[in-house]
Amino acid sequence: MSSPRTPAHSAARVRAGVQLIGWLAVGGMLVGACIGLARGASLGPEYLVVGVLKGSVLGVTIAVSAGGLEQIVLRRLWRRLSVGRAVLVRAALYSPLATGVYLAVSAAFNPWISWSLQRPMILPTLGITFMGLLAGSCVFALVRLFGPRVLGNLFSGRYHRPFEEERIFLFLDLVGSTTIAEHIGHLRYHAFLRDFIEDLEDPLLEYEGDVYQYIGDEVVVTWPFADARSNGRCVACHFALIDAIERGRSRYEQAYGLAPSFRTGIHAGRVVAGEIGDRRKQIVFVGDVVNTASRAQAEAKARNMGLVVTAALLTRIELPPGIEVRPLGPVRLKGKDGAMELFEVVRAAAR
Repeated sequence: MSSPRTPAHSAARVRAGVQLIGWLAVGGMLVGACIGLARGASLGPEYLVVGVLKGSVLGVTIAVSAGGLEQIVLRRLWRRLSVGRAVLVRAALYSPLATGVYLAVSAAFNPWISWSLQRPMILPTLGITFMGLLAGSCVFALVRLFGPRVLGNLFSGRYHRPFEEERIFLFLDLVGSTTIAEHIGHLRYHAFLRDFIEDLEDPLLEYEGDVYQYIGDEVVVTWPFADARSNGRCVACHFALIDAIERGRSRYEQAYGLAPSFRTGIHAGRVVAGEIGDRRKQIVFVGDVVNTASRAQAEAKARNMGLVVTAALLTRIELPPGIEVRPLGPVRLKGKDGAMELFEVVRAAAR
C-alpha cells in the first residue's frame, strides 16, 4: 500500500500548470474560431463575425475549464488509473462539462444568433467537442508516458535522423534496494519505489531535468548543454532531490519503517542522439558519456558519498551558492582505459 501523500504545489508545478492551461486556451480559441467560422458561413455572411466570436469563447471556456480541472482537482486521480482508463474517465468527465458550457454560451449569444438557428448545431458541435476531448485525453496520456519535452521531440522529428549533441547525464541509484525489498516485501517495495519516484518529480520539474530512463531502482536524468549557470542546474537538482526526500521522511517511516536515500553521479559530453524502434519509438543517447556517468555513480556508492562528478562536467558549470567540491584525484573507473579526475560535491559546512 502506498504511503499517504499530501498534494504538492511547488512553484515549478504551478508554472507548468499555468503554461499548459495557456496553451490549451490558445488551442481551444483557434479550433473554436475555425468551427465558428464554418458555422457562420453556413448561416450567411452576416453571421461570420459572431460565429467566430462564439466559437472562440466556447473553445477557450471548454479548454480552460478542462485544463483547470486537470491540473488543480484531478491530477492525483490519474496516478491511480491505468492509461486506458484515464483516457475514458477524462472523456466521461469532460463531456458533461462541455455540454453545460455549450448551452450556457449559446444562451449568452442568443441575442445575435437566434435559438432556432443554434438548435440544429447542438449535436454536431457536441460530437466534435467529444472527439476533441478524446483526442486531448490521448495526448495527456502520451505526455504521462513520454514526458512533455520527449513527446514534443518525437512529434517534431528532431531526433528522426541521428546527430551529435552535448548533454549532461545524472545517474541516481537507490541505496540498499535489495535489502529494502527483502525487509518490506516485493509488493510493498514497488509502492515504496513509486512513492520515491513521485517525490523526485517536483525538483526535476523545477530544474528542468528530463527523465531519460528508469532502470530498476536507478533513475537517469538528462539536460542539454547551455551556459555555465544553466549547466549548474544538475548539481542544484541533486540537493533539491535530497531535500524533497527529507521532507517526506516521516511519511516513509510511518508507511514502510524506513526512508530512502540515494547516490548520484554526473558526467557531461558529446553523445549521438536519435530515434530507434518501429513498434515502440524511443529517443536513445549513445556514447561513452552515458557509461561514464553510471561509473561515477558507482564510485559514489563505493566511497559512500552522495554526489560524485567528473572534471569534464565541473569545468563547464557554475556551482550553485553554498556548494563546494572536494577532489578525489585520478580514479580508474571500471571499463575505462585511463584514470579520470573525480570530485565529491557537498553542501558547504556552516561557518
